[in-house]
Amino acid sequence: MTERTRTRKRAWAIMSVLIRAPRAEDMEAIIALDARVTGEAKSDFWRHKFVLGSALPEGDRPLVRIAEVNGRIVGVLVGEIRSWEFHLPPTGWITVLMVDPDHRRRGIGRRLLAEALEYFRERGVRSVRTMVGWADGDVLSFFTAMGFDRGPFIELEKSL
Repeated sequence: MTERTRTRKRAWAIMSVLIRAPRAEDMEAIIALDARVTGEAKSDFWRHKFVLGSALPEGDRPLVRIAEVNGRIVGVLVGEIRSWEFHLPPTGWITVLMVDPDHRRRGIGRRLLAEALEYFRERGVRSVRTMVGWADGDVLSFFTAMGFDRGPFIELEKSL
């Protein structure tokens, strides 16, 4: 396969993805995707995210975007704007970004992230953060390739 053919296939894959807001009927597919990606079904987590989010005024709801290919959910992004935590001005946070393993390296994560960055820009946010495990090389490489760099904080943890 030539580089030109690979580029065309990559471009087609990016264009065939629908990025949209979630619907109530997406819940089970999102939970199933999360279980596939992380190896753990967390239905309470997702139900809480959606119930809590829908109870907030529209401007305060978390950002949730779904990536869909041929009617199937293949990616999810969750983000939010947090104000004045750690003495920071309003900051965008990406708290979840997952893509079905069978659909990776097709630009879906990039499309979801681009949608989130535009959302934050439109709201006057000047920086975006996320947390990535040092051992998660693929995710770390993705965010680095998208222009993310080490932030000003060190995560501290205490076992109980």
